[in-house]
Amino acid sequence: MTSHSTLTDKLRETVLAAGIDLIGVTSAEPLTVQGKNSFAHTQPREVMPDACAVIVAGFCVRYKPNLRPSEPGTPRGRFTPYGSRAFVQMWRHCENTIGAFLRSHGYRVAGAQRIPVKPSAVRAGLGRYGKHAVVVTPQLGSWVMFACFVTDAPLAVTEAPLDRPASCPPRCNLCAQACPTGAITAPFQVDRPRCITEWLWGHFAPTELRTRQENRLFGCGECLLACPKNRRIRPRRNYPVPIDELNDSPELIPFLTANEEYFRRTIPTFALEAGIDAIRGNAIIALGNIGDPSAVQALGQTLRHKNTQIRAYSAWALGRIGGAQARALLGKALTEEKEPGVLDEIKSALAGDHGSN
Repeated sequence: MTSHSTLTDKLRETVLAAGIDLIGVTSAEPLTVQGKNSFAHTQPREVMPDACAVIVAGFCVRYKPNLRPSEPGTPRGRFTPYGSRAFVQMWRHCENTIGAFLRSHGYRVAGAQRIPVKPSAVRAGLGRYGKHAVVVTPQLGSWVMFACFVTDAPLAVTEAPLDRPASCPPRCNLCAQACPTGAITAPFQVDRPRCITEWLWGHFAPTELRTRQENRLFGCGECLLACPKNRRIRPRRNYPVPIDELNDSPELIPFLTANEEYFRRTIPTFALEAGIDAIRGNAIIALGNIGDPSAVQALGQTLRHKNTQIRAYSAWALGRIGGAQARALLGKALTEEKEPGVLDEIKSALAGDHGSN
């Protein structure tokens, strides 16, 4: 009979040979989740009642984006170098690799995207929390994403403590200083509603902070770029599976009226998980920040969108761009809009109060 440690060693060898950077195993006991989250977490045994272990695979997601600046009449957004190209494809590769190995040994395995991923990685011994509340690994710094799987296989587990912080220099505060919105309020503490990454997933962007988004379409990562522990990490050039090779600086105006097919041809697979309306809303805020009048006509169309958040952002963006055409569209919308929150945005835009601080 294969021992727990032998089975675990064979799994580790198989995973690393498949081009996956990291693997750890921890128990299926409940995991602690701190702070507010984008979605409701589940615990390992909610996924599989007789689970014995949680397998955590990690892979480098840093790449060097090829960014192009906006030009008059062609405003462009940008994607950050954190995960948007490779996550979905690598998650599936992990699922296929780990699943095939364990099933060949007679065990069950289930993908578990909603269990607490960061605590799982820390408890599995793959890294520790940095002051930016992101897991820092010795091999990849914070340029890593994790895929978690629950299994009934009797694997050898690691139970590292969750409260061991990364070895950040005591006086280092570079991640907090780099945060565009001041979302890192204290070491290891993040005010999620202020985090750009959070609202780029579709959460409502606070009016007073929208200018800090600049032209980002998805992701932020400024805290990771500033962290000294990440500076030595080089972008990964080769993956074991095909990844998205798309424009890192797509034109923004087409997103306002494009159909689903256009989004799927233009937006990385991972970013699309946020939803088309989330990406469309992010594009509208980016257009307001760029201020190119060529966007006014398209913003007039989204000002009538069925999604109230899209209409609110459109009013804000038109107010930021300004001009006679923008004011005429806002004035017309003021007489037609019924939603109180959108009406407030329209009135603020007409009054010139659009969070420009």
